[in-house]
Amino acid sequence: MKKFVQIQNTKAHWIFEAEKLPPYPNQEDFIDITGRDDIQEGWDYNSVTGEFTAPVIPDPTPIEAPSTVEEMQAKTLLNTEMLLLQKEIGI
Repeated sequence: MKKFVQIQNTKAHWIFEAEKLPPYPNQEDFIDITGRDDIQEGWDYNSVTGEFTAPVIPDPTPIEAPSTVEEMQAKTLLNTEMLLLQKEIGI
């Protein structure tokens, strides 16, 4: 049994086993990877070197923690005091 991979958009799209490659319209989209158990669907394929590499997944962007209730209350109090002071001095 042979092992084949279909390449789409420089990615290993579909890996399957068959006695021989079935007659697909674009035979050049398939590569025989018999004996290569390390390759997985979703891996990047470099057509120049013929190498497969695991995709690089970037670290997620850290998300700022939401304000606590106490912090929001303090900001509201400061804002209210600022508005009252501005009213008192005529701004």
